Parts: sequence; C-alpha cells; structure tokens
Amino acid sequence: MKKLPQDVVIFMLLKLPLKSLLRFKSMAKIWYTLILSDTFFKLHLKRTTTKKDEFILFIRTLREDDPYKFTSIASFFSGDDKNNLITLFPDVDVTHLTSTSCTIFNELIGPCHGLITLTDSDIIIVLNPGTRKYVVIPESPFDCPKGYYRYIEAVAFGFDSIINDYKIIKLSDVYWDPPTDDRGPRGSRVEIYNLSIDSWREHNIEFSSIYFTHCSEIYYKEAVHWFTIQHDLVILCFDISCEIFRTMELPSVCTDLNGPRYGLAVLNDCLVLMSYPDSMCSIGHTENVLNIWMMKEYGESESWIKIRTISPLPIPIESALVIWKDHLLLLQTQTGYLISYDLNSDEVKEFNLNGHHESLRAIKYTECLTTIPTLNEHSKQVQQL
Repeated sequence: MKKLPQDVVIFMLLKLPLKSLLRFKSMAKIWYTLILSDTFFKLHLKRTTTKKDEFILFIRTLREDDPYKFTSIASFFSGDDKNNLITLFPDVDVTHLTSTSCTIFNELIGPCHGLITLTDSDIIIVLNPGTRKYVVIPESPFDCPKGYYRYIEAVAFGFDSIINDYKIIKLSDVYWDPPTDDRGPRGSRVEIYNLSIDSWREHNIEFSSIYFTHCSEIYYKEAVHWFTIQHDLVILCFDISCEIFRTMELPSVCTDLNGPRYGLAVLNDCLVLMSYPDSMCSIGHTENVLNIWMMKEYGESESWIKIRTISPLPIPIESALVIWKDHLLLLQTQTGYLISYDLNSDEVKEFNLNGHHESLRAIKYTECLTTIPTLNEHSKQVQQL
C-alpha cells in the first residue's frame, strides 16, 4: 500500500481530538516526531474550531471539617446540544491552592494557546487543561525593603508574540510595616516571570490600584484587563509584549461605585462589560437587573453599545462568571450554586455544582498541544494533575 502524502496525513490529524492525537503520539516514533514538530503545533494552534470545541474549567472552594480550612477543587466539562454539563475528568483536588483561610482570591487567567494560570496570589500554577500537565512557578526572589510590607493586587498571564514566550506578571502595593491606620504613601511593584528561561525580574513602572471585583480579570488581544479608579471607574490594561499600562473608559452610565458590580467577558470575539446587583447591597439600592455592553471596536471607548438587559434576574446572583459558547451566561447564585442563563432563549438552568461564598471561578478553553517548558533542575518540574 502506498504511503499517504504528509500534507494529507497532517490534514487528517488536525481533525482529531486532542485525546486521539496523544494516543497516536505514543504508537510510533514517526507519529511522535510529526505531532510534536513545530510545524504541526502551529497548524494545530491555528486550526478552525467551533463553539462545540469549547470546554470549561471551574475552580471552586469547599469548606473542610475544620471550619478554618478550605480546599480548591478543579472540575472539567464539555457541553451537549441541550446545554448540559458533561464531565471530562473526575474532580481534582488542587492541593497547591488549599489554604487555611478562605481562598476566594483563587483566579483563572487565560486561556493563552491552550494554557491557563491558576493562582491564589501566593501560589501560581500554569496548566494545560487538555493534557492536565502543569507546573508550579517558583516564588519571586524579590523582597520588600526593610520596614515595608506588600499586598498582592493581581496576577496576570499572557503570551509575548515578539519574543515568543509566556509571561506571568505580579502586581503589588507596597506600604509601611507594620500596617496602621495610616499606611503611609503607596508604592507599586511589578514583577515579571519569563516561562522559557525560568526567571523573575523587576519592572520599574507605576500603576494605579486594582479595583477588585470577582471575575473581573480577563486576557484578550494580548493584554490583561482589570478595573481601576481614576476619578471614575475605568479598565486598566497591561500589554504583555510592550509591558506598558493603558486605560479604556467605560460607558458613561457604568461608573457608579455605590451600587452595581462589574465584570468583563468575551462575546462574539468582542470585549463585553457586565453590570449586575451587588449582593452586599439591598435591591432597593441596586436594581435587580443585569446589563451587557459590547465594545464594537477594541480600544475605542465611544464604541460601547448596550446589547442586552436581563430584568428582573430570575435568581439572586453572587457573581457573573463567563459567557460560554457565545450564548450561555454562567453565574454563581447567592446560595453558591452554578446556573446558566441562555441569552438566546432566556432559559435558566441550575447545575449540581457549588462552592463557598464568592469562590466559584470559570474559564472557557479549547484543547491544544501546547507543552509547558521544562524548568531547570533546581525548579519544580512539569507534573500531571
């Protein structure tokens, strides 16, 4: 039998799910070499995918028997045609993120070429959810000056297309130590980790304090986005390649800090802003409504348009998590459970997935062959989740 041309073989392999590719890779040396080649990786990364190829990862915190101990659980799902969650793997106890205090800081950042970062601010993990390979990033070697302490504001993750490397960015506020009612002048610190060379460095650049709301951090257009206050509430962006901060204004009616909460998501490949009731406020002060605004032209603040209003909300919610498959808005209720709101049909569905108060996090991803670089012999190595 004649051998198929290599371009035909590659075309066929690109149609296979990741699980099948990993199986083929283990069958013969020729398959191993082809599938792990730089050419095939780039083609696989750029392959055409649909919303059916989107999977979702949840991180949630559960209280242990000891009331002061909490465990972080990772759950992996796909979805069927009826918008049900289909379990991909058994739940995983992410022991690195387990804490003796409430771990509501746990964040999911990405995806970036199939990689996701999990962090509780102290521990940072880079994970490929498709292969479940991960690495724990070494701690930054930089200490605060004597007489000061630092508060970690945020952790970011993204890809630098100029130097072809992944970066982790840690943003911190620096104050006098010990902390008192008068914390003294605020200083800021930016530390950057390059994954390929396993190295931290300091970056001398100022930034305004992050206005933290749950599920408000998002990686989009090779930049990480948060909220900050500069007279009004604005979006703070950090460009991964240029390593600079910039800001974008919100819709003029979305700068109120005394009522709604705000979140960021991606819908139809556009950045969207969600405003919804703050569970800590009474409904009388915060309208029982969720609004979705879309930035039609990225970076152009004048291009914000309101695309959807959900009023009244069918169930009291704690936080907006993510928009999955471009029509399923996933939310955590005030009782801790996950629900979906179908933006096409207005159908509401509750799932048997819950977490501690404000702890549920979600991120959508497509499976990818991206390998995590092996760190040096003195660092922690790639492991299996």
